[in-house]
Amino acid sequence: MKTIVLFALALLGAQPLFGYALEGQSWTLNRTVEVQLSLSSSRQLTGQFRTFNQSAADALSKWNAHLAHLTLRPVLNSPVTPSSDDDENSAFFADTVFGDSFGSDVLAVTLTSQRNGVNEESDTAFNTAVDWDSYDGPLRPGGTIHPGAIDLHRVALHEFGHLLGLDHPDEAGQTVSAIMNSLISDIYVLQPDDIAGARYLYGNGPTEQSSVNAPVLANISTRALVGTGENVLIGGFIVQGSEPATVILRAIGYSLSAKGIFNALQDPVMTVYNSRQQRVAKNDDWFVGPDAETIASYHLDPPNSIESALLLTLQPGEYTAVIEGYADQSTMAQPGIALFELYDLHTTGGRAGNISTRGQVLSGDNVLIGGFIVGGAENKPVVVRAIGPSLRNSGVAFPLADPKLELRDGDGDLLQSNDNWAQGPDARAIQREGFAPTDAKESALSATLPPGQYTAIVSGAKGGTGIGLVEVYDMSDVP
Repeated sequence: MKTIVLFALALLGAQPLFGYALEGQSWTLNRTVEVQLSLSSSRQLTGQFRTFNQSAADALSKWNAHLAHLTLRPVLNSPVTPSSDDDENSAFFADTVFGDSFGSDVLAVTLTSQRNGVNEESDTAFNTAVDWDSYDGPLRPGGTIHPGAIDLHRVALHEFGHLLGLDHPDEAGQTVSAIMNSLISDIYVLQPDDIAGARYLYGNGPTEQSSVNAPVLANISTRALVGTGENVLIGGFIVQGSEPATVILRAIGYSLSAKGIFNALQDPVMTVYNSRQQRVAKNDDWFVGPDAETIASYHLDPPNSIESALLLTLQPGEYTAVIEGYADQSTMAQPGIALFELYDLHTTGGRAGNISTRGQVLSGDNVLIGGFIVGGAENKPVVVRAIGPSLRNSGVAFPLADPKLELRDGDGDLLQSNDNWAQGPDARAIQREGFAPTDAKESALSATLPPGQYTAIVSGAKGGTGIGLVEVYDMSDVP
């Protein structure tokens, strides 16, 4: 159950300012907390910042300097519409707090929701009834640009302290100099007590880790519209070799909104099966999963709390990950754009290869997009395929009749393309390697790629739509 706590900063008063106070909950250690900044305004500011968004971003950076095991990341001029239940962390101007009154002399309010003592979402509303500016130094009853205006930067410092999990020390019976006291004052920078509280919460944690840069398909991601029934997103992969492989799998949904995708899947759920269709693992809401801190320690934590992630060590064999929208007896799954990602950490001898994803191929931006990264320092031979009509043999009712395939590099430049594999220049090589599609209208290409990022785009010839499959095969020798 999500619990919501409200914190308000009042306008008047000054305080004798030893002992920080805690709210009782904090974020998953090593997490990167994205904050959607929507503090747009055209007014000229007194201090060093041109915009309120820049001022708020700097306030986040001031806290970051003291957070060994948490990172606050601003998203400037975010396209995300603030909401109290989207699990996005927003900072914005408003005349109410999601419909509720600010109350008398209240400058800003932070609403923080948590589950099992772990922060899930934090939203900060800055009161539009206040005359705002941004400047250093004491509060200014008069000024050359905005006489009597309140400094947003120090208020943002205070509110983002609530985001971290700090409370008001003066209301907890403490007498300290702190930006976190409940009443605004001439204090405009973080004080030793504020810093001590942040370090108590995030000064110690799991060791940060990184995957091994090995000659493998280090990352595969596929973006598509997720519906219901056979229109869910299905990712398949094979653990090659004689040893297990350790991977992190992610299902990304609503955080795509910050990238301008406005029909993102709100609450993705991921289930992994082996070749016998036995369930291996399932996740909904990564931040309360048993491996949340380890996933964050690899810097692979999803931006949104209710997106999904799994850390798995898998024996050699075939696996399938099914991505769908959350549903229960009272909630129906809603369609939306989602991203399935596989990260091969290469901490063991096995590797994830022969990766495929099945999803809807529609028109416009809703084609099937598969991205992958060639790791290591050597060129890698791959075969990339776009499968459509032969999916009918597997019981798919509406397969893509005539898929087209494009391979692009990390800059978006076209490297190769194919429509109808047998007519391509790679046809004999693909057939010789045993990867010729079974239908003449399906597409395939062979390429030897240097390390870097690549994208395979599957669309329908002449604007056709249906279920398609994008596949990337690692043709290098298995160690």
